[in-house]
Amino acid sequence: MGTPFITHLEPTRLDGYNPHLPHDKQSSHIPSAYKDAMSVREAVFVDEQGCPLEFEHDADDARSCHWVMYASVNVTTVPEERDPETNLVVQPRRSETRSMPIGTLRIVPFPHPPHPPDGARYVGGTLLPAEEVNLNRDATTSSADPTNTGAPGDNSSKNDENSPPGDDPPRHRALSLVDQRRLSAPMPFGADRQTDFHDGKEPYVKLGRLAVLPGFRGHHVAVQLWNAAKKWLQENPTYFNPSVKELGMDLMKVGSADDIPKWNGLVCVHSQEAVVKVYERWGFKVDKGMGKFYEEDIPHVGMFQRLEVKGTDPRI
Repeated sequence: MGTPFITHLEPTRLDGYNPHLPHDKQSSHIPSAYKDAMSVREAVFVDEQGCPLEFEHDADDARSCHWVMYASVNVTTVPEERDPETNLVVQPRRSETRSMPIGTLRIVPFPHPPHPPDGARYVGGTLLPAEEVNLNRDATTSSADPTNTGAPGDNSSKNDENSPPGDDPPRHRALSLVDQRRLSAPMPFGADRQTDFHDGKEPYVKLGRLAVLPGFRGHHVAVQLWNAAKKWLQENPTYFNPSVKELGMDLMKVGSADDIPKWNGLVCVHSQEAVVKVYERWGFKVDKGMGKFYEEDIPHVGMFQRLEVKGTDPRI
């Protein structure tokens, strides 16, 4: 493997991206760096882990920052051919060096959907209804964690007595009334449920879609990608902070500059249980208060880390 390099793609329009098609079948106006990121994600999450292709690209991709690592790889363009009788080379092998995407990750800015309820199951980023979750549990009792007592439907068992009937949006049984109002707000910066490392209010960014091609694992690709993203976050702490000039105080539903959401270094990752130790080596800690949840039937836990940042005052 030649000397690797990393490309950073800032939030960009991905209109027209067809989630049902692989990266190499997308329109030419889609940035090449994003298609390269998707090539790695498809190889790891779709081909290797069996996640559906149509769920790999999502609405967060356009608003996220992406990092892609490339390596110089020698690729055979014309194979060697030999005479079957004399075994002499009649066509020498030809090769060329190409830059190949080998790893990627993304940073998703706030705001985020509510923290996953303990025991929740997501398919394509959508929280399954409580009834379907219970059916899945009944069907997989032998493989389920017997100590997991999370009940996704419990949060919505009571109505807000101070709210008049008919004013609330249709609710998912696994989400509370507060969660639903937060998601339906123009700027959903409202309170989330509190966990061990998140007070339910502080804005955070989310590290995700970290993937490295199988043949390049063990070469510190993942940590180099994280270090590049971490360095950029620390150097640009106000990048994702909302601008009052652009949005206005009314839309943001804040009364003073002190109420404007601003990022103070908090990073979350929804980690597959199998790679928790990797994130722990990077300084993340498991948030036991978030519980365990499932994304595409893969068990996940929430983890947090706080980076040292300076100059996070909101943009006026």
